Amino acid sequence: MNTILTKEWLHLCLVMLVFSKVSSQSCTSLREQLSTTNKNNLELLKSKMRTNFPLQCLSDMSDFMTNQEILKEIQRSLEENPKVAIHEIFQQIIRTFNQNLTEMAWDENSLAMFKSRLHQQIQHLGTCLSAEMENDILSPRGQITQLTRLRVKRYFQRIDNFLKENQHSLCTWEIVQMEVKQCLLFVDQLTNRIQN
Repeated sequence: MNTILTKEWLHLCLVMLVFSKVSSQSCTSLREQLSTTNKNNLELLKSKMRTNFPLQCLSDMSDFMTNQEILKEIQRSLEENPKVAIHEIFQQIIRTFNQNLTEMAWDENSLAMFKSRLHQQIQHLGTCLSAEMENDILSPRGQITQLTRLRVKRYFQRIDNFLKENQHSLCTWEIVQMEVKQCLLFVDQLTNRIQN
């Protein structure tokens, strides 16, 4: 009986050791993986966007662009706390792309691939963040993390409101895709700030 328990215990310890080693190696290559996957998603997004912005959408574009202060907040968040900001941006992009997509010119396979890549990055970043921030919830660093997440959510809330107010129209999706492209470009620029 004791030898069975000992073997099970050793097996469990071995599995945990292998998992922690794989997880730490995974976080060591975080910057490279983020960069590669983000570039792939950016290329996919660009390939699905129209090459010429529809003229009938110009008035909607000017309505949306009236206040770019929130976009500046996103840039500050990415600079202050890039891993957390990128993690939240990816979550919010998936949430946005789970809305009414009837006017978006994406096929199901491309959309599934785009969201799957984002989901993988969320999981990867989440694992690395949780290892870093286990005891930081009430610390000043934890408060900065919460502020970063709130800034990103506020930005995407504005995008969601814009989509809803305009009934997820073709024009609003064109503008939202441009905004998401801008976010992915920020992520691409700031991935180099992430320390492995």
